[in-house]
Parts: sequence; structure tokens; C-alpha cells
Amino acid sequence: MTKKLSDLWLQYARDDLLSAEALMEAGIHNMVCFHSKQVAEKALKAVIAFYNQDILRTHNLLRLYKICDELQSEKLVIEDDWLIFLNDVYIDSRYPADFGLLPGGQPDRNDASRALEYARAIFDKIKPIIKGS
Repeated sequence: MTKKLSDLWLQYARDDLLSAEALMEAGIHNMVCFHSKQVAEKALKAVIAFYNQDILRTHNLLRLYKICDELQSEKLVIEDDWLIFLNDVYIDSRYPADFGLLPGGQPDRNDASRALEYARAIFDKIKPIIKGS
């Protein structure tokens, strides 16, 4: 039996969540932020796939959330501030930053903890939509 595309997107989001949690334990804060953002992106793409829509080739969480919001009869409520933070910290997590959201450039433990908290919350809101629970 082949998994539905939405289930695969959610599985990849879960894998990123597990990676972020392990990286948090290891103290690798920039990669916690990277994987936390990936959790949100892939979970939102799971919702879009669940509704059999084409998935945009974008990394912008606000755009993906807007699509999800338009597709759903029941409302998925995710704070814009969470999505903005994850979008912003994602850039600073990938490359040595000379500019960006974070004053020190690279994410610290507090940034990583916040990113992981948002990722878990988003995943927990989306999982029941895909899994039907």
C-alpha cells in the first residue's frame, strides 16, 4: 500500500521534529532552528497535499499558511508571530549572518528553544488534520 502524499509530508515533518529535538540536546542551536522551520513548512505542505492541491515551491510559511487557511472548512489557527519568527530565524540558522533578525547573527539557546516550541505546537495542530483524529 502506498502512503498518501500528505502522510509522507507529515512523516518528513516528524523526522525534522525528532532531528530538532536531538540537536537541541546536543546544543547545536542553529540547526535546531533550521529543522524547526522545516517542521512547520512540511506540516503545512501536508495540509495542502491532504486537500489534493498543488504544493507551491516556496519556503515562506505565511504564504503556505494562507493557502491552508483558504482550503479548510475547520480553521487551523497558527499565530502569525510564530511563522514570522521561524521564517526569519531560518535564514540566520543556515549561513553565518552579517545581518538579519538576530542581533548576534547566529541563533542562541533561547532562539532554538522558541523555534522548537513553535514547531511542536504547529505539528501538534496539523497532525490530527492529516491523521483524522
